[in-house]
Amino acid sequence: MIAQVMTALEQGDYAKAEALLQPLPKDDPMVIFCTARLELATEKWEAADANFRHVLRLNCGPKLTQAARQGLLDIEKNRQEKRQAAIDQISQDPHSEKRAALVLEGVPNQDTKTEFARKLAQVLKLDAYVARLLIPSRGWRLLRLGTLGELRVYSEELKSAGIPLFCLPIDPINQIQVLEVRYIQALQPKPEVICTSTLQPEPFSFVFTWPEVEQRVEGLLPIFEAVVDRNTRGKIVHKEQVQDHAQCCDLHLIKKNIILRFYRGGYQFNRGIDLSPAQNTHPQGATLQMDQNTSWANWRQLTALWNHARPGLTTWNEFTSFAETSMDFKEPLGMVAPRINLFRQEDSYWDTAFMVYSGLAFLRQKTRQTALIARQEQEQSQKTED
Repeated sequence: MIAQVMTALEQGDYAKAEALLQPLPKDDPMVIFCTARLELATEKWEAADANFRHVLRLNCGPKLTQAARQGLLDIEKNRQEKRQAAIDQISQDPHSEKRAALVLEGVPNQDTKTEFARKLAQVLKLDAYVARLLIPSRGWRLLRLGTLGELRVYSEELKSAGIPLFCLPIDPINQIQVLEVRYIQALQPKPEVICTSTLQPEPFSFVFTWPEVEQRVEGLLPIFEAVVDRNTRGKIVHKEQVQDHAQCCDLHLIKKNIILRFYRGGYQFNRGIDLSPAQNTHPQGATLQMDQNTSWANWRQLTALWNHARPGLTTWNEFTSFAETSMDFKEPLGMVAPRINLFRQEDSYWDTAFMVYSGLAFLRQKTRQTALIARQEQEQSQKTED
């Protein structure tokens, strides 16, 4: 019967091969192997991969082992050819050459992470151990930079395996208008802030409404200073150390394509609304609890204000891990303007990383909204036709 199955497979009669396999014992190594061959021929590559590996674990002699290994090589060859064909096809779109980022999202479940790592290693030609280290338990990890067309092909293949990730172009980050808030002028009747920007360095007023704020991004940017220290041998050495952190918060007004950027070193706490228990009351009547009058304490009051004004707002606050794991991409990410002035002695990648992190969060939500609107319009169009 196995000989008949093999003949049917060689002749391309897959329906006959499947029918012949049905009554055979499922735990027989040759049946498992033939099933894998059938799955390979019908492009059920995940199932074929699992069955070929099953044959290898059974250790049924050199001939069958070699055939199973060849089956795995054939699967990979077919995958590469299909992937390259998809890349070639999508490359015909002029937008496919745009620079883009492929970002992995957190996978807290360790068992799930192991399975995802196997798929990631398979698609990106990585060692399985290295692939597992690349998958974050929480937050985001910048996995790759490249052209939008190529990364979208990888993205779709990895998504089909259930791996949480997203792929977005990078250039639009520079097109988001960033307003650096110097102080809040008023909360009533609408919030009014005094801002500056790269396009308009002189302070100007900007009025918005709280419902326009759709999400928030928070981060701590390290402040480095040159210090003199002694090494283990007592010799004087000059080095950089983190002396402080700049607290930053971006409020995303996605429909207006605007980011309101607050940071502790740039906010003028002595101007604008009075950050005190008696004066700072939320428009809906909730009094903000105040701290002692220090820079850090005042920042906490700003945070309290945002929490009262937009309770339950989506907040992205795992910037540090993202920045640390994207250090290998410093040079290509240099094309993103940080648009934050922390009065550093030297430029720091951390400023750029925060803009990239906030920009990706902004574009991710904007892309989702655009897709939702397009889907609703399509559904409405279909109802109209019906």
